[in-house]
Amino acid sequence: MNKIKKIFNEGFYKSIITLITGSIFAQALTILVAPLLTRIYSPEELGVYALILTAEGIFGGIICARYDIAIVTEPNKKRLFPLIKLSFLITIVLSLIFAIGYGSYYFIIKTEYQNYSYAIIFIFVLLIVNGLMRVLESYNNRYKEYKVMTSVYVMKSLTQNIGSVVLGILKLGVLGLLFSHTVGMLAGLKKQSMTMRSKMKDIFVSNKYEMIDVMKSHYRLPIYSAPATFANRFSYASISLFIESLFGLAVLGFYSISYKFLGLPLTIMSNNIAKVFFQEASREYDQTGMFIKSFKRTSIILFLISIPMVLILYFFSPLAFEIAFGQGWKEAGVYVQILAPMFGIRFVVNTVAYGLQVVKKQQLELMLQLLFIISSIGCFILSKFLHFNINQYLLSITTVFSLVYIIYFFSIMKFAYGKS
Repeated sequence: MNKIKKIFNEGFYKSIITLITGSIFAQALTILVAPLLTRIYSPEELGVYALILTAEGIFGGIICARYDIAIVTEPNKKRLFPLIKLSFLITIVLSLIFAIGYGSYYFIIKTEYQNYSYAIIFIFVLLIVNGLMRVLESYNNRYKEYKVMTSVYVMKSLTQNIGSVVLGILKLGVLGLLFSHTVGMLAGLKKQSMTMRSKMKDIFVSNKYEMIDVMKSHYRLPIYSAPATFANRFSYASISLFIESLFGLAVLGFYSISYKFLGLPLTIMSNNIAKVFFQEASREYDQTGMFIKSFKRTSIILFLISIPMVLILYFFSPLAFEIAFGQGWKEAGVYVQILAPMFGIRFVVNTVAYGLQVVKKQQLELMLQLLFIISSIGCFILSKFLHFNINQYLLSITTVFSLVYIIYFFSIMKFAYGKS
């Protein structure tokens, strides 16, 4: 008993437990609220909302050109300030470009969505906030402020879920969903920035030469890591885009609920554990030239969470969705059943994928992530020519993506053992 207590009091496990606790609470809230959303909003409204948030899904991870990652690992504290300023400036520029590009295509050029042209403003604001959050999370992670990160995440989830229900009751439709999501993203930023605020003067006085210096030092991040992250984000976001193209908005609405129930919570939990893994693996690699200890114990925790979760979702999702969400929503439960094995594998691999950042193998990361884009496009083309139904399309995604993730996992394991 004392041995178990000692293990859970160890810094590594304690940090993971702190972040997982917040994730579980927020996920439970999301699951509780989801049945209300399916009764308040139509599948078409949820489909449009999913289409708008796809922009955040695709571009949010690269909005700082991945320089936010360097905030965690940069050994020289004085170089943090130009790194942070550089990340902020890049965020503003890229947010404008991506919001205009994506927003114009879907909500101006495509006539069926012109009534939602206000989405361009929301996309811009959401991408700006994404950049701020990523910088703050990296800064919090550097100084192991995991309790702050957890409380902020819970606050965001509460705001978003309660807001979407209240504004839905007021019949604000897609606008209500977007407003509650945006306000939720802003919630907690003040608390999250508490440590950094005392350094704001140092950040703002950083000059262009200092920014150019850190830009050159971490050149691999925008050249290799950003495209790899984009490939990863696009491969999943493209599923929503392809479903809209192949099967229409109503089916996309069903898929968005299945993703909200399955993909989004697992992704958030994975990202939280990944923050601890990245920090610990970086320190282990600096000291020993390998990160196998961090890799093994993180993987064990992930499998212990993933396997029972996948089994429960696979066997009970269709019935649970029909009971919880109402008649007609069993279809979304079938989508979860099909996708559950792949998301279980993804949960494990995405968490330890930061190992390639630790050993600076961004080129390999990029090549592996490109496999997901090729797979996604391949499944789309196959579905279009063979006239797959939605279930067959999702099954093809699950099969091919799972194979790529297995290759990815063993590639990371190889480098975890170090040069030997």
